[in-house]
Amino acid sequence: MANTCKNHPDREAKRRCYHCKEWICSECQIRLVHHIYCSFRCFLSHNIKRISHIIRDVPNHIKLQFRSLGPKIKVRDFIEIALLLLILVSTVMWIRNSMELSRLKNELSSEDVSPKQALDMISEEADSLVIVSPNSGSMILKNKIDIEGEAESNCIVSISSNGRLIDAQVVKARKFKFEGIVGKPGRNNFIVRAFREDGSSDILEEINLTFGRPTISYLTRDFSRGDISVPRIAFTFDGGYLNNATADILDILKHEDVKATIFLTGIFLRKYPELVKRMVAEGHEIGNHTWSHPHLTTFESNRRHFTLDTITREQLHEQLSLTEILFRKITGKEMVKFWRAPYGEHNLQIRQWAADLGYKHIGWTLGRGWEDGMDTLDWVADKNSSAYHSAEEISDKILTFGAKTKHGANGAIVLMHLGTERKDDYPHLKLPYIIDQLKKMNYEPVLISEMMQ
Repeated sequence: MANTCKNHPDREAKRRCYHCKEWICSECQIRLVHHIYCSFRCFLSHNIKRISHIIRDVPNHIKLQFRSLGPKIKVRDFIEIALLLLILVSTVMWIRNSMELSRLKNELSSEDVSPKQALDMISEEADSLVIVSPNSGSMILKNKIDIEGEAESNCIVSISSNGRLIDAQVVKARKFKFEGIVGKPGRNNFIVRAFREDGSSDILEEINLTFGRPTISYLTRDFSRGDISVPRIAFTFDGGYLNNATADILDILKHEDVKATIFLTGIFLRKYPELVKRMVAEGHEIGNHTWSHPHLTTFESNRRHFTLDTITREQLHEQLSLTEILFRKITGKEMVKFWRAPYGEHNLQIRQWAADLGYKHIGWTLGRGWEDGMDTLDWVADKNSSAYHSAEEISDKILTFGAKTKHGANGAIVLMHLGTERKDDYPHLKLPYIIDQLKKMNYEPVLISEMMQ
């Protein structure tokens, strides 16, 4: 007779929990440190028990060894203690992140909004979240309009979109013209207003347009390079949990008058809200890097991007939605509907799950090897690692990317990080030189949203 899952009696179970020995189905299996458990509680119970036994027995073992002057103390015992302590520390960090998630949910509940309602509200609030699926899979990618007219000389004419000022100019010879005004997916409310010297103002024209909203086929395609016929390049930065390079990077970008697309986790948002406010104030666009930076695929174990058994559609939605909610609470603004998978682990199924919330995945420009791509690997701190590259090597790689090809670095997306474990040789300090050289080569640094236009 087949065994059944302890949590789902109607399902067949082929594996047992390593700790409690209960039968569990594939949905209930949690793989941690080479073993399968039915819950995180069983994982904790099993390893705390092991640690306590080893810590209790090793001192007696050491005393006996010294008294008898016999064989040397087994190094294996100490290695096992170190590994188990590492597991314990990782567990504490996992619990802390889980508590952060729970606390944010409680905050939402205290406002008479349940987590589920909050997720539903996100889908209702933003036009970009309304996804259509025409049979052709087609959609509008660019919308630009020109507006020209007449007004009194020396008055100021402005144009705004959805309440945000886009451009303003002083009228000369009674003529004015706004060119290449970009419409975004969803509803657009353009207002042209004239301001006179006496302080009065009039609305000259109000234009309401609705442009094509994202389709599933569009959102599920990974975006890792822009138009290769246009000399643009995008600098992107990931912020997981370290911020020790962030202030330097923001100072450099401000001095060089460059805007970047930055992907932040919920953990980063929670720890460094003032830095996040500064990013927004200085014109950088902020994308979603999930809440706790989890692994999403099996790539770490088998170099294949199969969705992990422990990752579900609901879990990914929670990771993205709670990060988005916290960003709104901190800044009062909406997060751009771009996301970047932690560790670059994603596949079509995972991108479809994210597309349910209106998110499009933004990768980085890849090549056959490190030299041929724009992943700087600036996070690698071990100088003995084959993946380590000096700041000079990273700088040279970016500046010579595509040098032997027809389109050079057109449309390239560079990946760097806001934090580092390096003690010296910091790649981000090369940014002033890199940006200066790229500009001399006629490349324009742009935001991801601009690269898509």
